[in-house]
Amino acid sequence: MKAITVAQPGAAPQVTSDIPTPSPGEGQVLVKTLYTAINPVDEITASTGALVDAWPHTPGCDSAGVITQLGPNPISALGHEFKVGDKVFGCTRVGQKGYTAWSESHLFDASICIPLPSTLPLPAAASIGTALLTAAIGIFEHLAIPFPDPANLPAAGARDEWALVFGGAGSVGQASVQLLKVAGFKVIATGGAGSAELLKNIGASATVDYKQSTDAIVEEVKRVTNGNLAYAFDAVGKNNDVLTAVYTALQDTTPGPRHYVTTDDWAPLPVLANTTAGGIQLGPIGQPSATKLNVFLQKVIPVLFKLLEQETIKPSAYSVEGAGIEGVLKAWEVQKSGVKGSTKVVVKIADE
Repeated sequence: MKAITVAQPGAAPQVTSDIPTPSPGEGQVLVKTLYTAINPVDEITASTGALVDAWPHTPGCDSAGVITQLGPNPISALGHEFKVGDKVFGCTRVGQKGYTAWSESHLFDASICIPLPSTLPLPAAASIGTALLTAAIGIFEHLAIPFPDPANLPAAGARDEWALVFGGAGSVGQASVQLLKVAGFKVIATGGAGSAELLKNIGASATVDYKQSTDAIVEEVKRVTNGNLAYAFDAVGKNNDVLTAVYTALQDTTPGPRHYVTTDDWAPLPVLANTTAGGIQLGPIGQPSATKLNVFLQKVIPVLFKLLEQETIKPSAYSVEGAGIEGVLKAWEVQKSGVKGSTKVVVKIADE
């Protein structure tokens, strides 16, 4: 089969035509890739070798496709057995040979790939899997917020508590804003001035221009929240210093413990009084050693499936920028150029 390969860290990517098609083992399925997306982690694995188990390496973690072969006991997180022809999406094992998505077919762990809701188009599904799972880990595991019941969602702002999302306009940020809203929070999100309307449309109650000075951001957050803020999510992994300034300024007016999570799981976390802080680690997804992560995902996927199915959660904007495995190379350059901003770059690999 065809796949994008990188010979060694930092090498130029190329199309390779003789990659063996993997066979699914226990609890696995083989998926024909119909759409894939470009994510920052793809550049990280290809340029640094982080999370890569062998070279040459095929990047890609976001996938939407159709099951073509089953291993024994391919049980989904929804509790049913997958069938050939079922459409699925989600985040594959990152950097692991045979699993990565910039290929014509790849393996998926059945228990952590997501059945495709009938309301979600395939290219949209390819754009949202990794972002949605990242947001869910941050909110429901690290911030320790209970799962919402999709059949009985609270009214907007029912908790009468604020949550701050840094980088609300990105794919992880948009997923986070929406999940916090359905969990009953009032959400204040940072973003560029041009993203304020978007953020309000997806559920933010207030927005802050991230280009302001740290002091100005602190004052705006303090004004909006009336000085009471116990939950914060950095969806872009660049705001430890700003968070420290915000929580320090509000420490005397925020009763009880405070919580903070960031997508940056390698930099030192802020150390603040009465505050728990954590970094999101999605990288080991699916690997047998990642028992805690995989069990959590199996619990949250049914919730996310229902929220997507009833269109309570919607994917961020995406742009299909290429076709076929060869199209990944073009799309990757588009993503790295930044011309699409926060719009997710997607590639159509094959027809259904």
